[in-house]
Amino acid sequence: MEEIPLWYWLLVFFAFGACVGSFYNVIVYRMPRGISLINPPSHCPLCKKHIPIRYNLPIVGWLWLRGKSACCHQPISVIYPIGEALCGLLGAIALFAAVAVVGGVPVSASFFTAPVTEPAVWASAFAMFWLLLGAYPVCAVDCKYKLIPDSISVGGIVAGLLISIIPGGVAPLQSLVGAVVAGGGLYLVGWCATKLLKKEAMGFGDVKLLAGYGALMGVTGAVETLIVAAILGIVVMVPYGKIAARRNAAGQDAAETSGQIPFGPFLAVAAPFMYLWGETLFKLYIKLVFGE
Repeated sequence: MEEIPLWYWLLVFFAFGACVGSFYNVIVYRMPRGISLINPPSHCPLCKKHIPIRYNLPIVGWLWLRGKSACCHQPISVIYPIGEALCGLLGAIALFAAVAVVGGVPVSASFFTAPVTEPAVWASAFAMFWLLLGAYPVCAVDCKYKLIPDSISVGGIVAGLLISIIPGGVAPLQSLVGAVVAGGGLYLVGWCATKLLKKEAMGFGDVKLLAGYGALMGVTGAVETLIVAAILGIVVMVPYGKIAARRNAAGQDAAETSGQIPFGPFLAVAAPFMYLWGETLFKLYIKLVFGE
């Protein structure tokens, strides 16, 4: 690995990200409909025929078939290759950000030809990979169906604990404590808010998602993510709620304009930024508030 240049690993992370994006397309389609992610295997949603592996290749399969299914020749939505390409790009960005931000390597002529040798950079690259790519299904599913896939939330806990084995990143004990404290703390806040408001104030999916971030980032990173996500939520929800209220007053469908936006997407957007720049932003905040 010490001899392999960065540009090669960027291609590997892109390919792996595209494969993950293909699986996420399955999650986004099947999970809200209550369909198993494993059985039945890949099949055409129109004629139900099995799709061969060669046509399931991310991005390449869609281009090979020219955007039409091989069995019934019906159009295949361009959303699928776009989602795969986006996840591939996010995968490459995860490694790039880990090397440039966490590794502190300046972007120069030799940036892409130098090998990646530091274990801490690899730990950060894998954590960023999960954080960036996990944002896609969280936003897609939670915004439409108000639920967060367990493969992302619970999977984040498992991924965080496994990545913590790599030296230089979040230590195993920090990862375990981060998952317990972040998830348990948010559950307690949600329970108290539910008792006070006498209605459900926090979904359990959000609790598991933040627990996963705690495993990946530690307690401090998870708390910073929660704070920034709450601020983003307020910034978005205040104007959105006013618009929804005006539409309801005008007699439009109240179910579509209830002014409710799930909290999961705000957590998913805030997490990768706080993983990379949380400490820097915290120091800047302290400097602005206390002048130190």
